Amino acid sequence: MSYRYYIGLNLPTDISKQIVIVQKKLFDPNVAIPPLEPHITLLPPPAVAMIDPEVLAPKTAELAQPFWPLQGALQSVETFKQHAVAIAVQSEAIHRWQQKLVTLLPHNVSIGHFPGLSFHPHVTLSQTIRGKRLPLDLALAYEEELRALLPCSFQADRLTLYKWQRPRHYQAIAL
Repeated sequence: MSYRYYIGLNLPTDISKQIVIVQKKLFDPNVAIPPLEPHITLLPPPAVAMIDPEVLAPKTAELAQPFWPLQGALQSVETFKQHAVAIAVQSEAIHRWQQKLVTLLPHNVSIGHFPGLSFHPHVTLSQTIRGKRLPLDLALAYEEELRALLPCSFQADRLTLYKWQRPRHYQAIAL
C-alpha cells in the first residue's frame, strides 16, 4: 500500500502570516502552483510513501520531545534549480532531529527530494508549474518583500502530518 502525506515543522503563527501575505502578493498562477502552508518539510512524501502514517506519526512525535522548543533562524531567500524560491533555514537542532527521523525509514528509502541529495531545511515560497522556469525577477521580488522579516530567529513547538486530500490540498493533523 502507498500513502500520500509528509511530515513538517510549523513556523510560529506570526511569521507564517507574514509569509502568506507575501506569497499571495507575488503568486502568478501562470507560472507557479498554489503555495502550501509555510512549513519546513522533515520527511517528504516519497520517503514516507510506504509507511502507514498511523504508525509513523506517534514515533515522529516521540522523537520530537527532546527538541522542543526548537530554535532556528530564517536566513535568506534562495532558489532551487530555477524551479523554486525558498527561505533557507539555519538550525543545528533541526538537522539532529531530522537525522533521528530518517532512522524510522526503511533502509532503501531516499530523501533525495531535497537539493543535493541531503537534507536542506527551507520554507518553500513558490514552486513552478512542471516544465516552467522561475521568472528571473521573482527571487528578487521575494527578497524585497521579505526584507523587513529576514533574517529572523524563531522558536517552534508544533509538528504536523500533512495528509493528502487532492492535488495541492492537505489536511493538517497536529502530532
